[in-house]
Amino acid sequence: MTTTPMAAAARSASLMHTLSTELQLPGERLHGFTRLREDLFLDTMDIDLLVAGLERRLEYYLTEEEASQIETVGDLQHFFLR
Repeated sequence: MTTTPMAAAARSASLMHTLSTELQLPGERLHGFTRLREDLFLDTMDIDLLVAGLERRLEYYLTEEEASQIETVGDLQHFFLR
């Protein structure tokens, strides 16, 4: 299945909006390089809950190994937008 650039951009924008909502942060604070622990001050439990919330909303589930690799907003984009 091929994704058009427009569809990919819409999915990315939707994910960023979902992240903004889940984290209760303005979207302009979220960038691919934003670190979840150091920049957003999330601990391990916060990240686990964030991933679980995204999985539930997007109906796409990560393996434990994938979830353990998430350190930035860009990592979330990588795993949830493929």
